[in-house]
Amino acid sequence: MDLEYLKKLAGIGRQSNQYTVSDVNRELSERRKAMMQSVMQEAKEEKLELIKLPYNTTDLKPALSKENIEYHYSVLSQGYVTRYNNKEGDPDFNYGGAKLHNLWWGQLKKPNGSNQPVGYIKETIENRFGGYDNFKEEFLKTAMALQGSGWAYLSKQGTLKTTPNQSYKTDILMPVDMWEHSFMDYVPAKDAKKQYITNIFKVMNWDVINNRLEG
Repeated sequence: MDLEYLKKLAGIGRQSNQYTVSDVNRELSERRKAMMQSVMQEAKEEKLELIKLPYNTTDLKPALSKENIEYHYSVLSQGYVTRYNNKEGDPDFNYGGAKLHNLWWGQLKKPNGSNQPVGYIKETIENRFGGYDNFKEEFLKTAMALQGSGWAYLSKQGTLKTTPNQSYKTDILMPVDMWEHSFMDYVPAKDAKKQYITNIFKVMNWDVINNRLEG
């Protein structure tokens, strides 16, 4: 490709004769990278809000205690939102924490009966995993395999994945918080994580998850 044309694309003046084709291509690459980073930043909301809990802090027993919810929601979850809005700390970490926790708190409900998946999410689970019990077993395996802090989740494509720390992914459908503070109600039991995940499915709001999938 003509060097002068490349220089024009890169915004380099004609007088800059010291540039080679490789130099200009490198400049173009850097500009494209900066542009992509700018687009990604612009895609994030300027301000975030923590959702209002759609239940009382005593409603999720025995899955989560009142004390656990109050600390996790009012202190930790609100902290991500506040720091992101105030531009404090790592913006990606705080953004991810805020987005993930809004999904998390919004998908839980007061336990009622067997609490089985319904609608399209039921069909997805049956087609992908052969039934709800198999799905819960596979979800437990995925969550237990997570090294360190993070989240286990069912993706919008019907696959099980994990994401480290507060790394938000756009394919997340149903996230389960696997940070240690989430299952403190079950510590020091050796199978604390297993108990926690088993009970979380008892308070999962499948109607909300269906709406996410259909939306």
